[in-house]
Amino acid sequence: MSADKTKDFSHIKFGFRGEGIIYKLNGKEYELNSTWINGIRIQFDDLTNTDLNEKQKTKMFAEIIQFVNQSDNEKPIICYNSDYKDAELWKRLSTEFSSEIKNVEISDVEKDNIALYKTMSEDLKTGMTEINIRGLKLKTVKDLDKHWNKTKFTKDGESNEKVIFWDK
Repeated sequence: MSADKTKDFSHIKFGFRGEGIIYKLNGKEYELNSTWINGIRIQFDDLTNTDLNEKQKTKMFAEIIQFVNQSDNEKPIICYNSDYKDAELWKRLSTEFSSEIKNVEISDVEKDNIALYKTMSEDLKTGMTEINIRGLKLKTVKDLDKHWNKTKFTKDGESNEKVIFWDK
């Protein structure tokens, strides 16, 4: 019998169409956003506002990296926001696991807001999109400007998760 170097990651799986990573720990599921644009990008900020301690986050980080390497034979790109409270942890772990990682992308709230505003305003300019954020219906760039302070990302780790895009 040959030695099998693969580890059992039955508690980790990719989400629908390979987007997102679902990790089961102590009977609870944690979902991290991920995407496949020029390589798999994993957004570790999704673990910031959870009930997980640093030891659990470290274990999850290590196992998710190994899972992606083993499942897809591909090194992931690690993404995190430098303004969020776990930034130092993600920085340390990215250094520690650098041989298993393709790249690290660090953002901040200001960069994220610039990108969000650009995307939303471009969509609204087409006249084909309406954006609903926390009950606010945005139909024009003027609407976006009026409600921008209610919709932008904040430094305390809040995100606009109730953003729904649909075509008219």
